[in-house]
Amino acid sequence: MPIAPVLMLAATIAAAPSPTPGPTLAIEDTMQTEVPEVLVRAPRVTLDEILDRVARGEARRESLITDQTFTATVRVVRNVKGDRPELFEESVWRIYRKRPNRLRTVPLRRWSAGKKQGAKAEVDVEFSPGMGERVVNFAFRPNARRGYRYRIVGRDLVGDRVIYRIAFETRSLLDSVSPSGLVWIDTNEFVIVREELEFRRSPVPVLLKGIDRMVVERQRAGEHWVLKRVMMRGEMTLPIPKFGKSFDFAIHYDDYELNRGLSDALFAKPRRGAPAAPAKSGGR
Repeated sequence: MPIAPVLMLAATIAAAPSPTPGPTLAIEDTMQTEVPEVLVRAPRVTLDEILDRVARGEARRESLITDQTFTATVRVVRNVKGDRPELFEESVWRIYRKRPNRLRTVPLRRWSAGKKQGAKAEVDVEFSPGMGERVVNFAFRPNARRGYRYRIVGRDLVGDRVIYRIAFETRSLLDSVSPSGLVWIDTNEFVIVREELEFRRSPVPVLLKGIDRMVVERQRAGEHWVLKRVMMRGEMTLPIPKFGKSFDFAIHYDDYELNRGLSDALFAKPRRGAPAAPAKSGGR
């Protein structure tokens, strides 16, 4: 057989379709869609505008609370960096506050390791009579703005709201005691809902070697934002007998009652020999 016809026959067989059935791919090349570009001219909110709104939001939050009652649970855990962290002390308080500066604290329960129920606590806790919660917004109050630098770290969409994350630090290189930190801001009301703090140096170097971390969180109580918990991990300069060096300190806030119209008699100091005023809320 001549070579040329053989080559033509082989090429025809190779080009022939396979007898095995298979899927067929259809390509649509008749439809074209173009989406026009949209130019957004609305300017993004500046950092200064955000800081102004936070100052107003925090002031509004504070102004709407005339009195508050809540339970605070204070816990201290020792030896947190060791092999056996252990609850060292726990106390529970009922706190009453009323404008402008009335405060009453009622101890409900105290417990200390190695001590009887109701024994005097070794860790003293003082509560402020104010509604401002400066532990949250100290760096965002109008009179503090000159002392800090701020920058926007991120914007997050959580549910139906936008959360800004803003970092802050002191401007002065000589101020190594004031903390720097990061806050989460709810833009629905422009209030701070979470805060993380870092300390370059110990605020009390005689007692504390340093504070590793501090976290403050808020929660909703009805229509208002209030404290939920404050947590801190630190290390003592020198070990303390029966306590050690490293510790966790936390305060948990719950059972809120706001704007119930607390009676002034609740805050009156009892006369000598007279029983203390009952720890009850006043009329609504």
